[in-house]
Amino acid sequence: MTKKTLIAGVLLAAVCAGAGAAAYAAFAEDTSVSVHTEPARSRADYIEMWKADLEKSGKELPADVDSMTTQEILDAWGTELGKHAQPG
Repeated sequence: MTKKTLIAGVLLAAVCAGAGAAAYAAFAEDTSVSVHTEPARSRADYIEMWKADLEKSGKELPADVDSMTTQEILDAWGTELGKHAQPG
């Protein structure tokens, strides 16, 4: 065996090893899905958030907020936010 053949064999082995390592890394990659969710908010949390948002513009919660359902609170808050929305 000549010196050139030996060097060529070593280089070919190194290239093949590198390609094999790259292929393994692609297959071994973590493909799991992680979901980051916020904790569920309560009706009281929404009332506090709405109150804080209204206070920024000098407004107060409606008097009947205690009798409103969570959906009614979210709807009224969304309507209030929509009044101040700027297109664009």
